[in-house]
Amino acid sequence: MKDDSRHGFCNTDLFRWLISSISCTLCPFNLGFMMALLLFGIVFLFPAGILSGCASAVVPLNQKTEPAAGAEKKIRHTLDMALLRSMLDRQAETEDLFILHPVAMTEEQETERTKEKNDTREPVKKGAQTPADPPTALQEAPGPKADDRLLGLWQKELDDAMQQPPGRRKIQFSIPVVENDRVRYFVDYFRGKKRGFFEVALARSGKYIPMMASILRQEGLPEDLVYLSLIESGFSLHALSRAKALGPWQFIKSTGLRYGLKINSWLDERKDPVKATRAAAAYLKDLHLQFGEWFLAAAAYNAGERKVEKAVQRYQTDDFWNLSQKTYLKSETRNYVPKFIAAAMIASTPEKYGFGEIAYEPPMEYDEVMIERPLRLDAVAKLANTTVKAIKELNPALLRNMTPPGEKEFMLRLPSGSGETFAQAYRSSPGRAPPRVITHKVKKGETLLAIAKRYGQRVAQLMELNGLRNRQVRVGQDLIIILDGAARKK
Repeated sequence: MKDDSRHGFCNTDLFRWLISSISCTLCPFNLGFMMALLLFGIVFLFPAGILSGCASAVVPLNQKTEPAAGAEKKIRHTLDMALLRSMLDRQAETEDLFILHPVAMTEEQETERTKEKNDTREPVKKGAQTPADPPTALQEAPGPKADDRLLGLWQKELDDAMQQPPGRRKIQFSIPVVENDRVRYFVDYFRGKKRGFFEVALARSGKYIPMMASILRQEGLPEDLVYLSLIESGFSLHALSRAKALGPWQFIKSTGLRYGLKINSWLDERKDPVKATRAAAAYLKDLHLQFGEWFLAAAAYNAGERKVEKAVQRYQTDDFWNLSQKTYLKSETRNYVPKFIAAAMIASTPEKYGFGEIAYEPPMEYDEVMIERPLRLDAVAKLANTTVKAIKELNPALLRNMTPPGEKEFMLRLPSGSGETFAQAYRSSPGRAPPRVITHKVKKGETLLAIAKRYGQRVAQLMELNGLRNRQVRVGQDLIIILDGAARKK
C-alpha cells in the first residue's frame, strides 16, 4: 500500500484528531482551546497544506502519467461524506454532544440539483396548440355513473313531456335533476376540460337546432332531444366515430339504409342534417316502442339496439337498472343520461353557465329546386349565380362535384333567394345531353396527367372526383370520369 502521509490533509491520524478537536470545540467550556486550535491551524497546517499541494502539482518532465493511477488518487483525495458523518456521530456519542451536520445539508442540495437537472422538460414552443377534440369527443367522456334516482327522475320528466300536446312537448328539468351530483359533474366537465369543444358545438348549434327541433316537434317528440346530437357529434355533419358511425346523428351504414338514407359512391345522406334528423326521430320512436321505456331506447341509440337486445336475452330482464349493473353494457351508455341533461341545461341557458360570448352561426336558409338531369356543381353554381362552396355546404350528402347520374330527378338546395334565378336559367338553357359517367381502369405506364389529357379533364378535377390525395395511381385502379354530353374520349 502506498504511503500518502505526504498529503497532510488526507492523513488518517490527523483527520481523526481534527474530528475529535472539532467535537471538543462544540463544548462551550473549551473556548480557549478553540482559539489555540485556530492559531495552530494558521501557523502550521495552512503552510503545510500549500507546500504539499504545490509539491504534488509539480510533475517532472520525464515522468509518465498513468490515467488509472491518477483516477485512483483523485478518488482517494475526495472527501468521503459518509465517512465524515459516521465519525462525527461516533465522536458525538462518546462525548455526549449534539452535532449539526452541514454535510447532510450539502448532500441534500446536491440531490435537489440532480433532481432539477433530471426533471427538466422540453420547453413549449410558442404558438403550439393542443390537438382539437374530434366531433365525437363527448360520446366517451369519462365520469361517474348515473344513479337510479337520477334515471328515474329523467324517465318521469320525459314521460310528462310526452303527455303534452304535439308541438308543446318540452322537458322540464326539476331541481333534484339539476342539482344531481352526476349532472353537476358533467356540467363542470363541459365548462372546464371540454370548454373549447363545447363553445364550438354551441356556435354550430345556431345553424341546426331550429331546423332539428322543428322536425322533432313534427314527429311528436320533445324538442330537447335535439341535444342528443350535441353529445353524439357536436352538431358536426362530418363526424365519424371509431365504429364508422357518421353525421350529426351518428348512423352506422346498416341503420341509415334501414331508415331510408341513401348511401352509395355518390351520396351519403347520413351527412344531410335534414334527412338524418327525420331518420333519427323515426329511429328513437321505434326504439321506444320496441323496449317500452326511454332508458333502454337511449341505451340502444348509444350502444346499438343489438347490444341491448343481447343484454335483455342474456340476463332475462328488460329492467334498465338490472342491466346497467352488469358489465355487458359499457359505462358510457349509463353516463349517456347525465351527459344529455348537462348538455341540455348549458345549451338552453348558456349565459348562466359562463358561455355568454358565443358567436352562433345563422340558421339554415335555402331554396329547393328539382333538376331532371345530372349536373356538375360548377354548372349549377353558374346558373344560380353562386359558388360551388355554397352549394356543397347546403348539400353535404353530395360526395362528388356532380349530382348523382343514376337519378332522373334530384332535389337540390341553393342559397336563399337564388332558386328563382337558377330556375329561369335552367329552363332557358339549351337541351344538351346530360353528362356521361364512365369508368377508366388504369393501365401499366399510364399517369394521371395522361389520363386527364385523354378525356379533356383537369388533373385537379380528377383528383377531387376520385378522392385522390396525390397524383399517384396504380395499375388496375378504377377512376370515375365525367364527360359532357357531346364530349367523347380521344
